Amino acid sequence: MVKLSDRLQLIADHIEKGETMADIGTDHGFLPLYLVENGISPKAILCDISGPSLNKARALAEEMASAGVDVKARVDFREGNGLAVLDDGEVDAVVIAGMGGVLITEILGGEPDRTLGIGKYIVQPRNNAAFLRFWLASRGFATEKNLLVREGNHICEVIVAIPPKRLENGDFALSEALAPEDDPRWDMPEALYAEEPGLVGAFAALKLRQAEKRRNGLRQGRNTDVVQIRKAEAHIDYFRRYLNDEL
Repeated sequence: MVKLSDRLQLIADHIEKGETMADIGTDHGFLPLYLVENGISPKAILCDISGPSLNKARALAEEMASAGVDVKARVDFREGNGLAVLDDGEVDAVVIAGMGGVLITEILGGEPDRTLGIGKYIVQPRNNAAFLRFWLASRGFATEKNLLVREGNHICEVIVAIPPKRLENGDFALSEALAPEDDPRWDMPEALYAEEPGLVGAFAALKLRQAEKRRNGLRQGRNTDVVQIRKAEAHIDYFRRYLNDEL
């Protein structure tokens, strides 16, 4: 009954059969209700900070039950902020999709102990994906996949990440053996995959145009920042080499 967009389907494809899951910021609840309806997840927790949004998911579950697809016994609706609505280790996987990259880091970093209790995170940032990748790597998360999918006029980025095994003094241990935060590889990792032919190239071309626009804007500014111009040019070079398969 539930049909997913290509973006949500890509996320659903990375929930393994038998994995319980929680959807943080679930809104209409399409993803978790699909996973339960199709027997992929035996249990799903639908979470949202907004009561009205959560009610939309409840209404969809009721509609499914009226149509003979009763998923209500296998789902739980919880109103609250981030991971705070979950018990430690309650689910196998957590999805955080459609939020800003900075907000996602705040959710994951808010309660490190609770974050470590989850086996896998699938995150889809609306913006600041480079910062999110850097944050994850610098705090010991292992990125399993960097994925792209088209949704309308947008190219969406999806990251599958595994949290570290332990904390140091109650917090994530910071790694020093990383590329700088402004390295272009955080914007576009070399291991980047998409099912749609040509989508990785289209994304590289988009990143190249954005970097050229930034460089040109810096050159035309009243107070020219030579350091920032050089950084923009490094990004341009990287995206051009990526586009030409020269990495």
